[in-house]
Amino acid sequence: MTPGAPHGDEGITLVELLIAVFVGAVLLGLVATIFVTTLQANAATRDRDLASGRAQAISTSLATGIRNAAAVTVQPLAAGGTVVRARVAAGASGWECRAWAIVDLETWDAVGRRAGADGRFELRAHTSSPLGEGETPPEPASSWGTLTEHVEPSRDAAGAALPYVTVADRRVSWNLAVATSTQPQLSDGTLAPIAGSAVVLARQDGASSRCW
Repeated sequence: MTPGAPHGDEGITLVELLIAVFVGAVLLGLVATIFVTTLQANAATRDRDLASGRAQAISTSLATGIRNAAAVTVQPLAAGGTVVRARVAAGASGWECRAWAIVDLETWDAVGRRAGADGRFELRAHTSSPLGEGETPPEPASSWGTLTEHVEPSRDAAGAALPYVTVADRRVSWNLAVATSTQPQLSDGTLAPIAGSAVVLARQDGASSRCW
C-alpha cells in the first residue's frame, strides 16, 4: 500500500467477493422462484376458469339438444364410455340427429396429440342429417367436435362412479366431471362437476326420419 493512501483503496478481498456473489445468487433464486410460482398460480387459475366455462357450455349443449328432442337413447360403447343420441327438432326444416360421446379416441405425450387410445376419456359432439334407408348411426370418431379433452364420471358419497348419463321416462340426467387443467405440471387433480337434467319436450310427429 502506498504510504498515505486511504485505507479504502485496497478494494475488496476474494472472500468478500465470494460472499457478495453468493448473496446475489440467493436473492436472484428467490425472485425467480416467486416469479415462476406466480406464473403457475395464474395459469392454474386461468385453467380452472376455462374448465368452469367448458362445464357450463357442455351442460348448455346437452340441455338445449335434449329439450328440443323427440326421442333420446343412451348406448354404452364396447371400449367403455357412453354415446347419447337425440332426434332433435330443427325448426321448419324438420329433424336432425345430435350425438354426444364420452369416448377414448386420442392419446397425448410430451410432443402433443397422437392417434390412438390412452385410457383417458374426452367428450365429443356431432350433428348430422337423419339416417337414410339402410344407414347406421355414425360411430364416434376424431372428426367429431371436442367439447373437453378430459372427462370422468362423478362419484357418490361412497366414492362409487355414477353413470355418465341416465334416462328415466322422458328425463335425461348427466353426472360428469372435467379436469380443471390438461397440463400435468399445473394440474392438482381438481375436477369441475357437470350435473344436470332436461326433459324431452318435442312432440313425436310420426315422421319416418330416424337417428338410430
